[in-house]
Parts: sequence; structure tokens; C-alpha cells
Amino acid sequence: MIRAGFTIANPLTQSRTIVLKSDAETDGMGWLLEVHCAPGARADIAEHMHVEWTEHFEIVSGTAHYALDGMQGTIEAGASFTVLPGQRHIHPWSPGGSPMVYRQRNEFSRRSPEAVQDVLGVFATVAGLARDGKVDQTGRPRNPLQLAATLRTLNRHGGYDASLPIQVQKILSATLGRLAEAMGYQGIYERFVRP
Repeated sequence: MIRAGFTIANPLTQSRTIVLKSDAETDGMGWLLEVHCAPGARADIAEHMHVEWTEHFEIVSGTAHYALDGMQGTIEAGASFTVLPGQRHIHPWSPGGSPMVYRQRNEFSRRSPEAVQDVLGVFATVAGLARDGKVDQTGRPRNPLQLAATLRTLNRHGGYDASLPIQVQKILSATLGRLAEAMGYQGIYERFVRP
């Protein structure tokens, strides 16, 4: 179980994500994270969208780039922006020069402790796979079966990669994702989510 204080270190982007609130603190209605970004590193997560929850980002220190519905923006410490359900976006990243810290608050439309644990578990697993050298430069798993299992877990909670149409991802999830799971691939590996 991922709880407040759990830390995810991504060696690819040199970011450090600290879980400030998990499902235990939000009653399954979302989470609160603090993300420390290295200067000049790209975002941890490729462009994506989710259909059922709202994300709020507040820049705590430094300067941040972000992308929302294909448009890139830059904001400074103290500024914030909101991502509504269905909007394509890329989480903040540091354009370079100095580190940047942001807080990410996710609000669900309905209670789902499972979604909190699964999505945070995918974040931790992808960072773990990065440590093992099993992701590409975009942060996606290199192995197509591992990618299918990862996307299946996210799709189950309304999270989708922006590089493929949602309907295509649903079909891949129902076919290749199930095959991947039958072959032992998982969207979340226990070794990466243990405190």
C-alpha cells in the first residue's frame, strides 16, 4: 500500500515524487504529491489524459513548462493551473537553470481507493523499470507486453496515453493487455511499491 511519505525516484528524469496524501488521507477521492524536478529534465509522464478526474498543479519554487491541449505554457513559483477531465496534458517540467518543485492535487468525481493505489503504483513501477533500464527515452516500457499491461491498469481507471486514440487503447487493453497479464506481466510490481 502506498501511503503518505512514500517516495518515487525516477532515474531517467532525476525527479523525486513524495506522496503527501494517498487514499487513506483523501478517503479515496484522489491524492496530493510534491514533485522535485531536476534542471533541464523532461517531464516524468508523456502527454496523456484522464476522463474522470481533475488535476491541480501549483509551482512551489522555480520556473515550470507544461503543456495543455497541445499548447505549451511557462509559469513561475506561486502560479497554478488546472487540468479538467478530457484535456490532453504534460505535467510540469523544469526548463533548465535551476530545480523546480510543484504540488499536484488530484480530485476524483467518485470515491476510488483502488484507482489511487493503482495509478500511484504504476508511477512507482515505471520508475522502477527505468532503474532496471526497461523504459525508452519517453519513459514508456520498451517491451510491448509490459507496455500493454501498464496501459491496461491505467485504462481501467480512465487514464490514456495521448499518442493513440482512446478506442484503440481500449481494444489493445482488452486483447494484448489481457494476453500480457496471462503471460505474467503486470501494471504494478510489488517490489516497486513496498515502502
